[in-house]
Amino acid sequence: MIRLVYLPEARFEVLEAVTYYHSCQDGLAADFYRQFQKAEREIIEWPEFWKQVGDGYRRKNLERFPYAIIYHLLPEGVVEVVAVIHQMRKPGYWKGREGS
Repeated sequence: MIRLVYLPEARFEVLEAVTYYHSCQDGLAADFYRQFQKAEREIIEWPEFWKQVGDGYRRKNLERFPYAIIYHLLPEGVVEVVAVIHQMRKPGYWKGREGS
């Protein structure tokens, strides 16, 4: 079974996005988080399906929101999320993050 793990920076980026959408409009943060959870499930189901971005990394775009999950596959069925990026800001800023 595939298991997701997160770098601390990636967890913070999810929290930042939820906080931002919470300040924008009632219900928008919940909508964002539902789309985020859907993307997580799709990564778990098809970890090698999503677009490659760089050396061993993949990107799964969220629906309806300009965010993407950047991850790579580790041994023994582990998917490590290294960033949750806003697609219009600082492309590639996450490169060089160290994980497992």
